[in-house]
Amino acid sequence: MPTLIDWYNTLMTDRELSVVSSQNLVNEVQRKQSRRLRDLINQGKSAPPMKTQLTPVSMFNPLITIYLKPLSLLHAIGRITTPPVPNLADLSSTWALIRYFWAFEIPNRTTNQPLILSNIARQIDFHQKALLSDEIGMGMAYYIMTKYFKTTEVIDVSIALKEMPVNLQYSTSPDYLFFDDPNGLVYVVKCKGNQSSRPTTMDQLRRGTEQVPSIIFDDGSRAESLVIATCMLSNGTTVYIIDPIDENGNNLSDSSDFYKAEKIGPTQWRVKDYERYVMDSRLFSRAKTLAFAGADFEALAQLPSETQESWIKYARKPKKEVKLRTTFGDFIGVRDTIRTMDGLRITLYRGMLEELRNRLSIPLFDEGTRKKKGRELISPSKSFSSQLKEESHYSKLTKSNTQVRNQSIFRDGTIFQLTITD
Repeated sequence: MPTLIDWYNTLMTDRELSVVSSQNLVNEVQRKQSRRLRDLINQGKSAPPMKTQLTPVSMFNPLITIYLKPLSLLHAIGRITTPPVPNLADLSSTWALIRYFWAFEIPNRTTNQPLILSNIARQIDFHQKALLSDEIGMGMAYYIMTKYFKTTEVIDVSIALKEMPVNLQYSTSPDYLFFDDPNGLVYVVKCKGNQSSRPTTMDQLRRGTEQVPSIIFDDGSRAESLVIATCMLSNGTTVYIIDPIDENGNNLSDSSDFYKAEKIGPTQWRVKDYERYVMDSRLFSRAKTLAFAGADFEALAQLPSETQESWIKYARKPKKEVKLRTTFGDFIGVRDTIRTMDGLRITLYRGMLEELRNRLSIPLFDEGTRKKKGRELISPSKSFSSQLKEESHYSKLTKSNTQVRNQSIFRDGTIFQLTITD
């Protein structure tokens, strides 16, 4: 069994990976698109909507090397998979943090160690491997978007567009909306992940150009679309990113359940109630952050009464909320503890900055009119973001002969701490 030193090295050693977004990558995906179109024509089938105008993302062109700790990736997985409305899916989000902390290879050196999965993780059955790949793909996208694109807010695209998205709380391959302010630059991100091969990743990118939605605003501006695919092979990890340029869609159709937006193409929506879109994007993002910290009832309080009534039965009050003091201030959150067969005690702490929790706990809209109550819907985590380095998240390790404590803090004001005690 791994020793405490093994756990320390596994979770806190910086791992090396590549992020690629080059013209060669664009050309390769476009060749995949052309081959796909030829095959469909030969089979007498109609072609799906496909964004064929692709560009690299300049900050990663052609390739950059980055370093991240597996603990930060676990934190990212927890943040992006936590649903904004408390339900049983949040249990699987917590479980994701537990089931993946063992999944990374124990490093055999302290520098230039590639980010790779352990042999055990690579040998699990197909369905579990697919889930692991999907969730690592989502976590990696979250990490890259928050670190390099400076977007601290994230919600499912359906929440931004639909009237009552209560049945769309969790998906293994969703489209996410990333933003720092929904009035500003917005990114629509399709997340992909696999452990099979690089060609499989190229096919995922090609499928992403068919699937990633386009969101158009009344002033003609558009959310920027990205497809981010993580390829975790036995010798290292590479993240591939392409930027599909929106094109005018044909075959216009209706989508009656989308109240805030109208469908104007197979994968295109135009926001028709901009104020409602901004309001709900902010509120569901706030709820998602509160839910991550175990504040179920405060998360529900952000949302319309009909949503609260539907989901109140799933909300849970923690037996004890735990305050954690750090150099960045006091955090408030919840702990979950499990014991392994060999006697190790594993404690997970999920929380958020107490000052931020207090600000987010105040509902910002009038229930009758769903208009804001005079308080601006600015990002409440902006003031905290300035305390961290612009280019990085924060992590800290404390260890003794009997305990290893690993701590990760993100610019969105959340904290994830994993403690392993012998």
